[in-house]
Amino acid sequence: MSEKAFSIQEFEKKYVARLNDRSPDWNVLAFQEEVDPKYRRAQMRYIGRGATANNDAKVIEAEHFTLSTMVLPAGSEGPSHLHVDVEEVFFVLKGKITATIGVEDETYEIPLDTRDCISAPPGVYRGVRNDSDEEALMLVMLGANKPQLPTYPEGSELEELRLERKKEREAAMK
Repeated sequence: MSEKAFSIQEFEKKYVARLNDRSPDWNVLAFQEEVDPKYRRAQMRYIGRGATANNDAKVIEAEHFTLSTMVLPAGSEGPSHLHVDVEEVFFVLKGKITATIGVEDETYEIPLDTRDCISAPPGVYRGVRNDSDEEALMLVMLGANKPQLPTYPEGSELEELRLERKKEREAAMK
């Protein structure tokens, strides 16, 4: 056993994330919204920073997965994207969404209601859309502590933007 005495205060500081310490981050995915306003949504990170998020001292450090909530306003969507390295889970906490799954040039739509869940395996395009008149709230989990950045369908505006930003990052690192 450790020689250092257990401290519930230190445990709580390291392993507890509270709603009242968070606010919706509308900026983390703003680059998508710049391509199309329908991509406007907010994320609140609890465990891990995810694939695109900035450092946040209030987030529990991830060991094996990430967990966040996503606010999906009425009429908005999370665009189709691909994670080659991780599965991604969407669990609807409130509202109704349509999950989209892309396989071999076909896109399938799966309606989800409150407390419904979908898991998209690595290598499958996935997205979400709120067709309702009310805001939806989802729990989002990615199966790695620091997932790779997602890609978007070839030739899409978002994929062109991702490639452009990747070149800029690589040039800045030289």
